[in-house]
Amino acid sequence: MRTTSLRVRVVAAVLAMLTMVLVTVGILINVVLGSQLRADLQQRLIDRAGYAQILAEQGLAPQSLANQLTGDDVTVTYSIGGDTVYGRINPGPGRDGGDRGPGAPPHAENVPGAVVTQTGDRLSVTQTVAGGTLTLSSSETGIDGALAQLRTIEVVAGALTIIVTGLLLTGVVGVALRPLTRMTALALAITEGGRGGRLLPSNPRTEIGRTAGAIDDMLQALETAENTSRQAASDAQAAETTARDAAQLAAVAEERMRQLLADVSHELRTPVAGLQASAETLLRDNPPRATRESLTVGMIQQTQRAARLVDDLLLMTRLDQGDSGAAFTPVDLSELARGVVAEQRLLGAGREFSLALAPDVWVSGDAQRLAQIVTNLLGNARNATEAGGSIRTSLVVVDGRAQLDVSDSGAGVLAGDRERIFERFVRLDPSRASNRGGSGLGLSIARALARAHGGTLECLEPVAPAVALRGARFVVTLPVAR
Repeated sequence: MRTTSLRVRVVAAVLAMLTMVLVTVGILINVVLGSQLRADLQQRLIDRAGYAQILAEQGLAPQSLANQLTGDDVTVTYSIGGDTVYGRINPGPGRDGGDRGPGAPPHAENVPGAVVTQTGDRLSVTQTVAGGTLTLSSSETGIDGALAQLRTIEVVAGALTIIVTGLLLTGVVGVALRPLTRMTALALAITEGGRGGRLLPSNPRTEIGRTAGAIDDMLQALETAENTSRQAASDAQAAETTARDAAQLAAVAEERMRQLLADVSHELRTPVAGLQASAETLLRDNPPRATRESLTVGMIQQTQRAARLVDDLLLMTRLDQGDSGAAFTPVDLSELARGVVAEQRLLGAGREFSLALAPDVWVSGDAQRLAQIVTNLLGNARNATEAGGSIRTSLVVVDGRAQLDVSDSGAGVLAGDRERIFERFVRLDPSRASNRGGSGLGLSIARALARAHGGTLECLEPVAPAVALRGARFVVTLPVAR
């Protein structure tokens, strides 16, 4: 039986898969982009060679013809009648005999008699025009430089992605396995004769809490069996039943951990799959320039989406470990909420934003983290409210605590889902959340930040005076600063 550390195996497997994907995508991008850029350069020279035939038929002088074709890093030499002229970039309209510059030559799939040659880093096309020899050449130095810069960006971005992902996975798996580690230590103490240890779960209603409570009950049953021989048989049977229930609960806890890892992998797989699909399209279909640019923009957006997900997961891990990274100072919650509403009003065109804020409501906290709470709540309300709907934000002080209320006229949240929506990766409307890039972490982060500030975040039933706002209602409560 292989007993390699579960944490090491999970982290190593995910990082190995991520590394292979990043390397494969990087190689494909460099090969496809380099080939396409060189093909574009060759086609540009061939187009100008075909254009030269048209200019020669129009009776243009050799120098004027060479000047017409020069520009955009393309140099031209034209040898005719024993003389050689060199193309010059036209200094301006109406000068140098009325030349108009290279302009936009017509596209030519093939030019009869054109000879393409490669000399070092220069690509040349030679063509016989009007009894003379025309040579157009351009350097590939710019292409090589662009590809080298792209490779540097890919290496740096890939290394940072792997490092951040490894740290994140290590923390996530460590947090997920921590209760099992305590249970293992207690089990070892039991085998050595110890009976006084207890797990004492803080929340016995969760899976881990029920498992820990079951183990504590088992210990109590064992002590009772040892102290009362009369109840030894019945206590042993109860302990066996409890152990079986504990094993089942442990399996449930392990399945929850696997689900968390599966959710993280799924969320990371989506942008990676988008990158792979775009790269395969570039390699397989050789699309036009506009399509290539669109695919490149899409690849950048998928990379940004993956980075946002990693940032959210890293923040959740830090909050789980009790480190919010916040520096507490007095914050005017009224002004902060007013500013966030102004930002959301710009993003939520067609929606009515109303304010009812008590002035000078000061709380102690980190302004950036508090703004993140309000932004997450208003962003969710904006996404849930169609154009023409209403979003209302109010702030009052009740019994020494600031109460920020965000209500909307959207579809609302069912009573049975008002606690579940604060769990990680939970989406009540998966299709809409996916289309708008949501990862299901916004409300989890908002609640964790509210608790880090000594407050609460709840989803409540809409009440008067918001009679027209029968959608969702979220209430943040924070202690008022003295």
